[in-house]
Parts: sequence; C-alpha cells; structure tokens
Amino acid sequence: MNKSQIYAAITEKIIANLETAGSWMKLWQVPSPVSMNGHYYRGINRLVLSSDPYQSRVYGTFQQIRANGGQVRKGEKSTIVVFWKNTLEKDEATGETKKMFLLKFYHVFNSEQADFDERGIKKIAELQNLVTEKVNAEHLEAEAIIQGYEGRPEIRFSHKDDRAFYAPVADLISVPDRKYFTSSSSFYRVLFHEMGHSTGHPKRLNRYDGMSNSYGDIPYSKEELVAELCSSFLAGIANLDLDIRNSAAYIGGWASALRDNQKWIMWAAARAEKAADHILGIDSSYTASEEKTTVKVTSKVPVLEPVLDDSPF
Repeated sequence: MNKSQIYAAITEKIIANLETAGSWMKLWQVPSPVSMNGHYYRGINRLVLSSDPYQSRVYGTFQQIRANGGQVRKGEKSTIVVFWKNTLEKDEATGETKKMFLLKFYHVFNSEQADFDERGIKKIAELQNLVTEKVNAEHLEAEAIIQGYEGRPEIRFSHKDDRAFYAPVADLISVPDRKYFTSSSSFYRVLFHEMGHSTGHPKRLNRYDGMSNSYGDIPYSKEELVAELCSSFLAGIANLDLDIRNSAAYIGGWASALRDNQKWIMWAAARAEKAADHILGIDSSYTASEEKTTVKVTSKVPVLEPVLDDSPF
C-alpha cells in the first residue's frame, strides 16, 4: 500500500465516521480506544476507530491478540492505524545528521473480532476498566478547562452579538457574551474553538502556518480544521451537547474539502490533539521543529510499511 492509498483510506474512513456520527464532537465523545499493550490510540487513530460497531474499546494486531490468548476469527476485516517513526539520517553531501520521519501502518482488530481463552478474557476486562477510568477522569467542567489553560491569552466577552475571533498579534480572544448564544454548550464550543487557534501562537505551539493566512485560502482552511477538531475534543471531555455548528451542511462542506485534500485530516488531527493537550496541561512532547521535518522517501526504505512486531500501540 503506497502513501496515496493510505491517505485515501484514512480520509474515507474519517468521512464515513463523520457522516454516520453527524458531528466532529460525537467522534471525540466515544471513549478512547486502547491497545492490547495498554496504550491509548490518539489523534488520527482515535478518529479512525471512533465509529467502529463494537462495544469493546480494546484493539490489537493479529500478533498481539495471539500473544494474549486470542485468535482472530476467519473472515474478520482489520482497520488501518498509523504512526510516525523517528529516525536519524546522515546527509552525505553535508555530513549533517537530521531527524526524519517515516509513516508506518498497522492492521488492528477489535477484541470482539476474536475468541479468547480465560487469560485473554481477563486481560480484555482489565483494559476495559482502564478505558472506564479514563472517561471518568476526563469529565471536567468546561470552566475548569478554561481556567486550567496556563498562559492563556486574554479573553474578552463582547456586549454585542458579534463574531468570535482570536487576534494573534494582541494574543486576544474575543467572543460574544454568553447571553447571545442559544445554549451554554454553544458558548463554550465557540470559546474552545478560539482557544484552539490561540495554541498556534509562537510562544505556545508555534503553528506558524496557521498564524499568517487570509480568509478562504488553504492555510486558513487547515487552521480552521485544527481549531474545530480541538474544540470538538475539548467539548467531548466537558460532556457538552451538540449544536448547529455540527449540522449536515457544515459536515458536508468538510467532507468535500477532505476528499479533495486527503492529507489534511492526518495533518489536522495530530495538531488538534496537541492543541487540546496544551490547553489541558498535558505534555505531548511537541516541538515546533517537528512540523518542518521532511519525510524521507527513498527506493530502499518505503515511506509506508506494515509493522508486525514492534507496535508502539
């Protein structure tokens, strides 16, 4: 499977999930899937697995399932998850060593797609308990999320029904007062959206490509996608209700844009989760330089390769 095929497969999976769920927020509200190794799937992988028709939130590769007393049933179809692997490469011309990234993928199965012995059944139950504990820990109030955003920009509440925006030069968020919204959930989701934008400031995550753009151009659209995904993620944590921002027309517009730009969803999901982590005070080991690193493509080492035994998940 080549790079284009991976982008297409991931994009179509996200769009299918999005159109079925009806909103970005519903995709994030599904409890975080967890691997047989006890690692939570994040970013793009969480979106990919968010609408699978299973009650279990436990996934594993064919080998991981076998190692835990399970056997994938014949005819079951896997789902692709991806990750970027760091590698160092020496430039023969300059002698300089640079950090490079390789995009790798795995085929995973839900635990309900396999039969387990007693040992495996016990392991699945333990992992399901981890998911439950994580959900309980994430039920934070929206105000607590705002107040917990350390080093946040100034937030002003307008006394007129005006637009909401983030001004990077002034490092200022402006939103209409809560009374202008149809519900508290709508108010907080809009505020979370602008908070998502604010994480791109150079003194935070330095998402420079989102700070200098014009309405309607590609950088603008990509940054809007990052902010909207970040807002949906935070809204899911705060257990907020849905609103008109997640209407069929709004989702349909993004579905069209994503099909035309299949790399966007992977690009945006990674940055949206880093943005949400930054707001929540979670260390996601983000460095601005990683965004500018070139992905290595050679005839000897494919950019995409299935991994069997060294899964990070």
